[in-house]
Amino acid sequence: MLTRASIAFLLVLNPIMAFAGEIYGTIRESGSPVKGASVTVECSNNTYPAQTDDYGSYRVFVPVNGKCSLTVTYIGVTSQKFSVFSYTDPVRYEFEWNRGQLRRR
Repeated sequence: MLTRASIAFLLVLNPIMAFAGEIYGTIRESGSPVKGASVTVECSNNTYPAQTDDYGSYRVFVPVNGKCSLTVTYIGVTSQKFSVFSYTDPVRYEFEWNRGQLRRR
C-alpha cells in the first residue's frame, strides 16, 4: 500500500506522467483485432507513437491537453487524420479499420 509520501515522491520522479493524458482503445477490422499497427497522436506540433498489441489495443500518453489528431498505419497504408482530445483523465477511442479508413465505433 502506498502512503501519501510515497505517492508524492513518485510524482516528483516522473512529473510528465503525473499530468499526462492517456488516449487508449482498440482497433478492429471485421471484428478481429488489428495487430502491429502504428498509432500516432499529434498534438501541438509534437507526435506521440504507439503500436497495437495482439488484441488490437493501443495506449498513448500525451503530456498536453486539447485537440489532437490520430492516424493509424497498417500494412503500409496510413489512415486519414481523426480528431481526438487529450484530457488529464484517460479517454477511450475505439476504431474500425476498413481499407485505410478509420471509423469510430
